[in-house]
Amino acid sequence: MYSFCITCFVFLTPFLFRGKNSIKCLRSPPTCAGLWSRSGPPRPAQKFPSGTPDQQDANRNSSPPAFNDFPLSKPPAMCLLRQCLPLRPLIHSSPRGSFLNLHCRRLVTLAIETSCDDTGVAVLRHTAQSTELLFNERISSDNRAFRGIHPIVAARSHSTVLGPLVRRALAALPDAGPEAERGRKGRVAVCFAEDGVRKQVPDFVAVTRGPGMRSNLGIGLEVAKGLAVAWGVPLVGVHHMQAHALTPRLARALGMSMGEAGTEAETEDPERDRESRRSGPEYPFLSLLVSGGHTQLLYSAGLAEHSLVATTGDIAVGNLLDQTARDILPAEVFEASEHVMYGRLMEAFAFDSSSSSSFSSAATTAAYDAVSTPPASRAAEMTPPPSGYSWSVPLPFRQSRKLAFSFSSIYTDVHAIAAASPSMPVDERRALARHTMMAAFTHLAGRLCVALEDRPELRQARTLVVAGGVASNRFLMHVLRRTLAVRGFGHLDIIAPPVELCTDNAAMIAWTAMEMFQAGYESELSINSVGRWPMDPEHGEGILGVDGWVKRERKSDGEVNEEMTISESPAQ
Repeated sequence: MYSFCITCFVFLTPFLFRGKNSIKCLRSPPTCAGLWSRSGPPRPAQKFPSGTPDQQDANRNSSPPAFNDFPLSKPPAMCLLRQCLPLRPLIHSSPRGSFLNLHCRRLVTLAIETSCDDTGVAVLRHTAQSTELLFNERISSDNRAFRGIHPIVAARSHSTVLGPLVRRALAALPDAGPEAERGRKGRVAVCFAEDGVRKQVPDFVAVTRGPGMRSNLGIGLEVAKGLAVAWGVPLVGVHHMQAHALTPRLARALGMSMGEAGTEAETEDPERDRESRRSGPEYPFLSLLVSGGHTQLLYSAGLAEHSLVATTGDIAVGNLLDQTARDILPAEVFEASEHVMYGRLMEAFAFDSSSSSSFSSAATTAAYDAVSTPPASRAAEMTPPPSGYSWSVPLPFRQSRKLAFSFSSIYTDVHAIAAASPSMPVDERRALARHTMMAAFTHLAGRLCVALEDRPELRQARTLVVAGGVASNRFLMHVLRRTLAVRGFGHLDIIAPPVELCTDNAAMIAWTAMEMFQAGYESELSINSVGRWPMDPEHGEGILGVDGWVKRERKSDGEVNEEMTISESPAQ
């Protein structure tokens, strides 16, 4: 009976999957690593023996053709048990949103990021085997006259540069074949770049929905809606901080090197470790999100499952660095700067080095060790390290194990020190910059250790992801690594994205939307921007708690129901 059922499935699958949602494949036969047998790529369908016995033996002993050698008229076969089933009919007839359709063919998305002062557009192409960032550009608004981000200036910049950025991104879309006139349900399957070249329309449009400045978010969101309507493709609204947390997964998919500040733990499954380093980090992991607007420690158990462990009760660590830099840095540093990322300026000034130098530089590491001694215990955090001057910068929450961050007291102390000595020498200013960062980063590391000590369930995570704009600070990574090591958590891998992916960018929006889309999530065209959007449903809506999500669900007849909202769908 079992063999009979399998045989029926093999021969009837191409017909069972056919329906009104079937689409025409416009590209070469897609590959699908997940459908290959353990023995390797699928072989062509076997024919009945022909010729003499000697010729039959020669045919059996010959090597199978390479996967790329198959002509379009003869697609490769997918091996199911001992039967061979052509792969192309399955791809042609699978409804949108099914496993075969989303995980076998190439998916292309165009993404837009406008949450703050950076305007970003990216084009990402992804399959189960490869990921390509075809386009990724970012333009920052010029806020130097204000020594900080001016909301109106940033919004005007988005309106000015977003259109040209999208036009340039169209040229990076994959070329469309001459037969690609109409896609599924009659939607336009091609668009035209500025030079008139026919381009393949993206499978969906991605855009930052929140959190951030609502007026700025709205500019990008309306452009994304317009593109989705014009092309007849789905829209995916992305949570900005979720995208930061998933950026290391993008970096590894692209094969980019990252700031890895941990010591690999010895495990019984080295093959799993190697796979994780190609596509990880694997869930669960800890996310330390550090930027100008957020400072959060989360337990990331899944794509949209992020539980808040600690957050700041006042200002974010990035805001602290920017504000104290205004008090510490000499005037000539501001005059020479081409941007308002003052925290990055203070890092370079504190260690008298370029922020573009190598993370693993021996000279830089020695400089870090010379000024930073990690507290070996909670008791050691009580006394601030000596500065060599008449001042010191004590840590917040020195006598408390509260799982929270606070940086306002550091700002108050540093501002008072700088105000008391307007003509402070450069060497003393450099020392003050170092001790400011050391206090902030030691506070982050100390609260992380308290969380690991007081909440054993967090120790299931093997990796700490440090993401956000401040994650590009190499001194932060140094302090985290050293502190965790002396406090007994040196086995935890600490990773941060490449510097170019730490700040706001559209590539991380494209990747997060890709993961959400493959998981079955789309957004309604009626969605609005969300200024405040907690990731943890216990402290707000959560990623899936806001209105406008649509989940693709399979019906019993194999069709796809695209109208089921999250509130109507089964619990995730």
